[in-house]
Amino acid sequence: MNNDSLSEKRLFSRASVDCELTISSADMPLLPATAINVSASGIYFISSRSIGELTRVNIVLRISGGEEIPARAVVIREEELSDGSYGSGIFFTKITEQGRNAIIDYTSNIESTG
Repeated sequence: MNNDSLSEKRLFSRASVDCELTISSADMPLLPATAINVSASGIYFISSRSIGELTRVNIVLRISGGEEIPARAVVIREEELSDGSYGSGIFFTKITEQGRNAIIDYTSNIESTG
């Protein structure tokens, strides 16, 4: 598969970031994490413990200027990293239009500034 077909499947551009993220679920206390890349459809982040694939979570993403974006999401992939932390990809299942637009603006600004 070439890169063109992959980019065609993405609905929103993805940008590398270093943002704070808080994750919670019904059976898990608040978990701080670091967002590594973000798009208006989901986030890849690093955390200190496993959440589990297909787990539904509530998140709060903090982007530039401290703006907080709450959302609901599902873990679509998870991997244990060499340092014992976990890398997880989540897909938004519920996010406000305002939140999605804030992420689109944020990722567009990152791409335009390099």
